[in-house]
Amino acid sequence: MKPVLLNHRLLGPGHPCFIIAEMSANHNHDFAKAKRMVRIAKECGADAIKLQTYTADTMTIDCDNRYFRINKGLWKGETLYSLYKKAAMPWEWQPKLKAYAKKLDQYPAFVTIYWQNILYLPVG
Repeated sequence: MKPVLLNHRLLGPGHPCFIIAEMSANHNHDFAKAKRMVRIAKECGADAIKLQTYTADTMTIDCDNRYFRINKGLWKGETLYSLYKKAAMPWEWQPKLKAYAKKLDQYPAFVTIYWQNILYLPVG
Protein backbone atom coordinates (compact mmCIF):
# COMPACT_ATOMS: atom_id res chain seq x y z
CA MET A 1 0.00 0.00 0.00
CA LYS A 2 1.38 3.37 -1.02
CA PRO A 3 1.14 6.18 1.59
CA VAL A 4 -1.27 9.05 0.88
CA LEU A 5 -0.97 12.67 2.00
CA LEU A 6 -3.89 14.09 3.99
CA ASN A 7 -3.83 17.37 5.89
CA HIS A 8 -0.02 17.51 5.66
CA ARG A 9 0.25 13.97 7.10
CA LEU A 10 1.37 10.79 5.39
CA LEU A 11 -1.02 7.91 6.01
CA GLY A 12 -0.17 4.26 5.51
CA PRO A 13 2.26 1.57 6.60
CA GLY A 14 5.18 2.88 8.64
CA HIS A 15 3.42 6.15 9.55
CA PRO A 16 1.71 7.16 12.81
CA CYS A 17 -1.90 6.21 13.36
CA PHE A 18 -4.51 8.66 12.00
CA ILE A 19 -7.13 9.08 14.73
CA ILE A 20 -10.72 9.86 13.74
CA ALA A 21 -13.14 11.05 16.45
CA GLU A 22 -16.79 10.05 16.03
CA MET A 23 -19.45 12.72 16.44
CA SER A 24 -22.37 10.70 15.11
CA ALA A 25 -25.65 11.91 16.68
CA ASN A 26 -24.02 12.84 19.99
CA HIS A 27 -24.68 16.53 19.23
CA ASN A 28 -28.38 16.02 20.12
CA HIS A 29 -29.35 18.77 17.67
CA ASP A 30 -27.36 21.33 19.65
CA PHE A 31 -24.94 23.29 17.45
CA ALA A 32 -22.98 24.60 20.45
CA LYS A 33 -22.48 21.01 21.60
CA ALA A 34 -21.30 20.02 18.11
CA LYS A 35 -18.75 22.85 18.18
CA ARG A 36 -17.54 21.72 21.62
CA MET A 37 -17.10 18.21 20.25
CA VAL A 38 -14.92 19.53 17.41
CA ARG A 39 -12.79 21.48 19.90
CA ILE A 40 -12.51 18.56 22.32
CA ALA A 41 -11.60 16.15 19.50
CA LYS A 42 -8.76 18.50 18.56
CA GLU A 43 -7.66 18.89 22.20
CA CYS A 44 -7.60 15.10 22.62
CA GLY A 45 -5.31 14.72 19.63
CA ALA A 46 -7.76 13.51 16.99
CA ASP A 47 -6.60 14.05 13.42
CA ALA A 48 -10.16 14.12 12.08
CA ILE A 49 -13.77 14.09 13.18
CA LYS A 50 -16.39 11.95 11.46
CA LEU A 51 -19.78 13.45 10.74
CA GLN A 52 -22.67 11.38 9.47
CA THR A 53 -24.66 13.22 6.84
CA TYR A 54 -28.13 11.94 6.09
CA THR A 55 -31.78 12.76 6.52
CA ALA A 56 -34.50 10.40 7.67
CA ASP A 57 -35.73 10.34 4.06
CA THR A 58 -32.37 9.07 2.77
CA MET A 59 -32.33 6.25 5.34
CA THR A 60 -35.85 4.82 5.40
CA ILE A 61 -39.51 5.56 4.73
CA ASP A 62 -41.97 7.19 7.11
CA CYS A 63 -43.84 4.03 8.05
CA ASP A 64 -45.43 2.92 11.30
CA ASN A 65 -45.80 -0.81 10.68
CA ARG A 66 -44.00 -3.43 12.78
CA TYR A 67 -41.04 -3.73 10.38
CA PHE A 68 -40.16 -0.07 10.90
CA ARG A 69 -40.77 0.11 14.66
CA ILE A 70 -38.08 -0.43 17.30
CA ASN A 71 -39.26 -2.97 19.87
CA LYS A 72 -36.42 -3.06 22.42
CA GLY A 73 -33.89 -0.91 24.16
CA LEU A 74 -33.49 2.82 24.57
CA TRP A 75 -35.56 3.70 21.50
CA LYS A 76 -38.40 1.23 22.09
CA GLY A 77 -41.60 2.51 20.51
CA GLU A 78 -39.85 4.82 18.02
CA THR A 79 -40.11 4.27 14.31
CA LEU A 80 -36.87 4.16 12.34
CA TYR A 81 -37.93 7.35 10.58
CA SER A 82 -38.53 9.29 13.81
CA LEU A 83 -35.22 8.07 15.26
CA TYR A 84 -33.21 9.06 12.17
CA LYS A 85 -34.98 12.40 12.10
CA LYS A 86 -33.88 13.08 15.70
CA ALA A 87 -30.33 11.87 15.11
CA ALA A 88 -29.59 13.59 11.78
CA MET A 89 -27.14 16.47 11.71
CA PRO A 90 -28.51 19.42 9.73
CA TRP A 91 -26.61 19.67 6.44
CA GLU A 92 -26.10 23.41 6.92
CA TRP A 93 -23.99 22.73 10.02
CA GLN A 94 -21.17 21.15 8.03
CA PRO A 95 -19.69 24.34 6.52
CA LYS A 96 -20.17 26.17 9.83
CA LEU A 97 -18.38 23.43 11.76
CA LYS A 98 -15.58 23.35 9.20
CA ALA A 99 -15.16 27.15 9.47
CA TYR A 100 -15.06 26.83 13.26
CA ALA A 101 -12.50 24.03 13.05
CA LYS A 102 -10.30 26.17 10.79
CA LYS A 103 -10.13 28.78 13.55
CA LEU A 104 -8.59 26.16 15.84
CA ASP A 105 -4.85 25.69 15.70
CA GLN A 106 -4.10 22.44 13.83
CA TYR A 107 -7.76 21.97 12.96
CA PRO A 108 -8.95 18.41 12.35
CA ALA A 109 -9.88 17.08 8.94
CA PHE A 110 -13.53 16.32 8.43
CA VAL A 111 -14.48 12.80 7.44
CA THR A 112 -18.05 12.68 6.25
CA ILE A 113 -19.81 9.42 5.58
CA TYR A 114 -22.74 9.85 3.24
CA TRP A 115 -25.56 7.35 3.16
CA GLN A 116 -24.34 6.22 -0.27
CA ASN A 117 -21.12 5.02 1.46
CA ILE A 118 -18.96 7.54 -0.38
CA LEU A 119 -16.01 8.74 1.66
CA TYR A 120 -15.57 12.51 1.33
CA LEU A 121 -12.67 14.35 2.93
CA PRO A 122 -13.11 18.13 2.68
CA VAL A 123 -9.88 19.41 4.16
CA GLY A 124 -7.92 22.64 4.04
